[in-house]
Amino acid sequence: MLSGAIFDYGSTLITFDGDYAEVRTRAHRALIDALRSEGVTVREPSFPSRWVRKFDAYNKKRTSDHKETTAYCVLEETIRDEGIPPQNPALLRRALRAMFAIFEAHWKLFPDTRKALERIRSSGLRMAMLSNASDEENVRRMLADHGLQPYFDPVVISAAIGIRKPDARAFQPILAAWDVPAPDVVMVGDQLGADILGAKTLGMRTIWLTTEAESPTNRAVRGKISPDAQVGTVGEAAALILHWKGYAAE
Repeated sequence: MLSGAIFDYGSTLITFDGDYAEVRTRAHRALIDALRSEGVTVREPSFPSRWVRKFDAYNKKRTSDHKETTAYCVLEETIRDEGIPPQNPALLRRALRAMFAIFEAHWKLFPDTRKALERIRSSGLRMAMLSNASDEENVRRMLADHGLQPYFDPVVISAAIGIRKPDARAFQPILAAWDVPAPDVVMVGDQLGADILGAKTLGMRTIWLTTEAESPTNRAVRGKISPDAQVGTVGEAAALILHWKGYAAE
């Protein structure tokens, strides 16, 4: 019996419409400008270089050990290693918000996202979100901005639980909240090595959304990880979920 669907967020329900390298450069500049506006002495090029090196190193690490290191922790470490006195947490969060705002402006809903979610909700299936992200507030702001909050309960973000997909423990808060066995749940995501592998480990059904099929992370494991189905759009994923639910109801 199919009881619910778990969705990834980035590149599953939303898409990035900018040049990532250029946007990242502007976002890091916004972080530095925000710190300076708060009276923090930021040296250049030392601070931005250290920030980028640390963030890239932690990103590589969390990809292998599946333990989330938050952007806040990376910023704290960068400030400490630059010899800057410890800063008020609220100040650091404001600076991170300025940085993430640049990224957030470039994430847009796929055209069929809302209709797809409406169809699933109307069927009576539960929906949850499980997102790998270094900043919880960043994801929750985007959910609010895109009007998607009402569709998902619960919303689980790796920055909040310290664990990333594909670690099976990342899925447990949703299964516990719903009190359903993993085989009664379907996972929809764009990353074979995170979304699909993690869900298959638990025995969930899986739908691979091929929006990022040619990304290096997907190309590296393609042919080694087999989803139950693959589709090109979230609308097609919704149609398949409802098809499976229909068979389960018979």
